[in-house]
Amino acid sequence: MIDYLDEKIIEILKKDSRRPFVDIANQLKVSEGTIRSRVRKLVDDNVIQCFTIKTSSKNVKAIIEIKINVNVNTSDVSGKISKFEGVSEVFEVTGEEDVVAIIDVTSSPQLNEIIERIRRFDNVQSTRTRLILKEHFGGA
Repeated sequence: MIDYLDEKIIEILKKDSRRPFVDIANQLKVSEGTIRSRVRKLVDDNVIQCFTIKTSSKNVKAIIEIKINVNVNTSDVSGKISKFEGVSEVFEVTGEEDVVAIIDVTSSPQLNEIIERIRRFDNVQSTRTRLILKEHFGGA
C-alpha cells in the first residue's frame, strides 16, 4: 500500500527519473535516507517497474492504433508487438481500436517495417498510424 509520500515521490520521478534523492528529499522536507528507502521499497514491491529515458534525438516517433478481430486475446497480440525493436510502449485500450503502440525509431523505413509486421498478424483487422510532430514533457 502506498501513501501520500510515496505518491509524491512517484510523481517527481515520473517527470525526471534522474532527479537526485537529495533534491527530492529537500522538496518533500524529509531525509535523503527516507527517499532512498521508499524508492527501494517501491521497486521491490513492483510499484515502480522501470526507470526510462527520453531523448532529444531527431527520431521518427509515431502512434500506431491497432484493431484486433473479435474473440481474440488482445494480450497475445500486444505482447508480441511489445517485443519489436523500436516499440517503446504498448497499451490495451477502449474505443474503436484495441491496442495502441508508441514507436520510436531512427527512420521512416524502420517505422514502415513495424507497421507491416503488425499488419501481417492474422488477428489484426486494421491499423492507423499517427506521426508525432512535437512532444511536451511535464515539468518538475
